[in-house]
Amino acid sequence: MKNRYKNIALVLIVIGLFSSCTDTVDVDVPNGGSRLVVEASINWEKGTSGQTQTIKLSQSTAFFDSNPDVPVTGASVIVTKVDDGMQFVFEDQNNGDYITNTFQPEIDKTYTLEILYNNETYVATETLTPVTDINDIEQTVEGGFDDDEIQIKVFFDDPIGIDNFYLGEFNSSVNTLLTLEALSDQFTDGNENFIEFDNEDLVEGATVDISVYGISEQYYNYIDILIEQSESDGGGPFQTTPVQLKGNCINPNNADEEVLGYFRLSEVVRTTYTIQ
Repeated sequence: MKNRYKNIALVLIVIGLFSSCTDTVDVDVPNGGSRLVVEASINWEKGTSGQTQTIKLSQSTAFFDSNPDVPVTGASVIVTKVDDGMQFVFEDQNNGDYITNTFQPEIDKTYTLEILYNNETYVATETLTPVTDINDIEQTVEGGFDDDEIQIKVFFDDPIGIDNFYLGEFNSSVNTLLTLEALSDQFTDGNENFIEFDNEDLVEGATVDISVYGISEQYYNYIDILIEQSESDGGGPFQTTPVQLKGNCINPNNADEEVLGYFRLSEVVRTTYTIQ
């Protein structure tokens, strides 16, 4: 509580300094214009064919614009398997979604994404990354500052001698927001690893939908920064500027164009756990 009052006092001082100025200062907030947003997560769930896949395209709106991103229609979206040139055409659904029912996922194979839109070409390259099965789910209680908090750990074996990276996705019945956790086996290679999830609202009978993805090192670096920035509490008026988050989609004819989003391919294992 003492630190809270200190932070409030600091903010009041800063406001006072600015309000004491007699000159009016007009500040132009830069607006770089709309950007192409690529949501291209090719997920192959264990035990399924993985043939049906969706890629979403949209145009971002201005920072202070209350309108949502605008769906992109009329684009050409093709994914190609590099080693044999097999192409998978994603059909325009006229709502920003592009869907194929013929995709053929293959572990450790490299794929390229090509988007043609507004006379521009956008490309990205990624490898389909495997994941091992879930061994067990353990429920514990962690003591917090106010109340005890239910925590679950999802255990799985990490293949030895290979750099592995994982993404855990948790969607509970008591919270509409997804929780993401990224994990590297840098210090746990070849051991049984786990990804954990806790939420102060979890109660007996609540369900948690769990997904564990195998991801590339490049995507791990990307999503780890995204998670860190999304969990930041703001840090006060003089916080450090966040690291610019850059995906793997580029315009090869215009290196300065910023494209938002990421093209990734993952094998995924899913289950649902009920809180005891």
